[in-house]
Amino acid sequence: MCDLEKRLSYYEKLQKIIQCALNIALEPLSLEEQLTHVLELVLSIPGLALLSKGAVFLVQEGTEGLKLVANRGFSDNQVRRCAAVPFGYCLCGRAASSGQIVFSPHVDGAHDVTYEGMQDHGHYCIPILSGNRVLGVINTYVPSGHCREPIEEDFLLAIASTMAGIIERKKSELALRLAREDLEMAVRRQTSKGMFNPLIIQRLVDLWRQQGDDAAFFPNPAHVGRILEVVFQSSLQRQEEVSIELSVSLIPSGGIDLHTEDCNAMTLKFHTPVPFHVDALVALARSFDPVTTTLGVVPSKTNPDELEIYGAIYFNCASAHRFDAHCFNRSPSNMLTVMVRKVGCLQVYKGTDIIGGFDSGFFSEPSPPPFTDSPLAWNLLREVQTHTGYQRFGMGYWHVYRDFIDRLLLATAAKKHGGTIIWLPKAMEDNAWKGAEPRFYLESGPDGAQLLETFRQMEAWSEDHREEGDWHRNELERLRLKRELMGLADLLSRLTRVDGALFLSDRLSPLTFGAMITAKPWKGGIVSWVEERVFPSVRMDVSRLGARHTSAVNFVGHCPGAIAFVISQDGPVAGLVQKDKDSIYWWPDCLGGLKDS
Repeated sequence: MCDLEKRLSYYEKLQKIIQCALNIALEPLSLEEQLTHVLELVLSIPGLALLSKGAVFLVQEGTEGLKLVANRGFSDNQVRRCAAVPFGYCLCGRAASSGQIVFSPHVDGAHDVTYEGMQDHGHYCIPILSGNRVLGVINTYVPSGHCREPIEEDFLLAIASTMAGIIERKKSELALRLAREDLEMAVRRQTSKGMFNPLIIQRLVDLWRQQGDDAAFFPNPAHVGRILEVVFQSSLQRQEEVSIELSVSLIPSGGIDLHTEDCNAMTLKFHTPVPFHVDALVALARSFDPVTTTLGVVPSKTNPDELEIYGAIYFNCASAHRFDAHCFNRSPSNMLTVMVRKVGCLQVYKGTDIIGGFDSGFFSEPSPPPFTDSPLAWNLLREVQTHTGYQRFGMGYWHVYRDFIDRLLLATAAKKHGGTIIWLPKAMEDNAWKGAEPRFYLESGPDGAQLLETFRQMEAWSEDHREEGDWHRNELERLRLKRELMGLADLLSRLTRVDGALFLSDRLSPLTFGAMITAKPWKGGIVSWVEERVFPSVRMDVSRLGARHTSAVNFVGHCPGAIAFVISQDGPVAGLVQKDKDSIYWWPDCLGGLKDS
């Protein structure tokens, strides 16, 4: 091949790589992933004198050193040795410090990084430049004794220039995102003044009064408003790109009894109380899990209008829920607690009872749990009544069944991956596959209903035979079975991580997972069951909630009697059931106040 033909061939390959690299730059990937893909493209081009081995380094901000961010063909030992390279050290460091191409046909004295078993080879080390600034280095390998060729250098310089554009674009995106977040935070700070207005605060205090007859303590509305605002603003902060999760409790000035039969908590008390403000909460949030630990807040002794953090309370008492699906047991009913586990979303408790919440700037009062008195519960119960467990133990079996559903949904939501669960009565299975395409169809699986029936039998025996000698042995077996059921819930929740839907029989046995829903679009309406009693004529547009909700609606419309649970990645668990031939009921949050313990 003559030199002109060779050059034209290189340019053709270069053009294809640059086009592919520009496409990669538009994909929603991290910078490291984008650079890895581009490196693999370069090293896989036939006709280049490059070995299938190389790396990309980026300059560490504020230092004169390189960080390994992408590699191909490196051993674990080599990754460790080359993880950080100072300017001027080894070939890559020299390319970074000089801003010039460094070529070596062999392993020589300039090769500072060596390792056992290293064979002779050569390098092109190409600086990644943006103007006069060095952004990083591309390190490619060539066979031992390879001759330096200008056409190869031109090719690699063009690739380095393309990488520089990708890096600068990513930096601009980051700067824009940070600026947008700062602006949003400023807006939210201003918005919080409207969110937590005196009318809303007074409504929370009224809800507190309605929840039980404990008249010994009523929270000061000014203190409630202050806690809500500071916790809300703290939730907008981030630590190392991780959102803040925390729990804050307003403690009566007379204190609370944390050592009762139902509660045996441990307290960490600060030597000097910490002022109650955003910076303090953000600093403390990483040390305490909001599910088990709350920061105790009291009025300041020097200024009762101000609040201060006196310490942290760890609740180590067991959950009252059968399958440990409740939040930690804030058994003192005179504790007002504000918990945040998602940016800007607050839940307000009196003891263990939710009395209100804030989501996306809107206040909401507690709604009835969907598994107690609702069409969703009635659909479940109608099928559960055919089980031998119900025929033996009546509503006691139903309560166990219902609590297991709680645990399953909670375990699925905790994985923060999202998913869809379709609960399917036995009589509807044939019709179901006309609206769904099974992907991983199961021949057999655990019979959850049989396990629940045995579990309820042990519960009933324990309740009636507390004084008998075999009681402790029965309790140990019941706890073993409880662990088995919680393991089943975890197993089923993991099946939802495969793209598609998990189908469960009414006996809580998995039928298929990763199933694609193919049902025709639902033509009827969708109404929020929670809001229908207040706004009976309002219909909602479920398409704004995304593809999972839309496909679940289509299937429930296709298969009356089925129930769909849609688990968002960072949001609540929605429930869907057909109301009649023209309407589908939608529950925005099936878990309500349940949190993993």
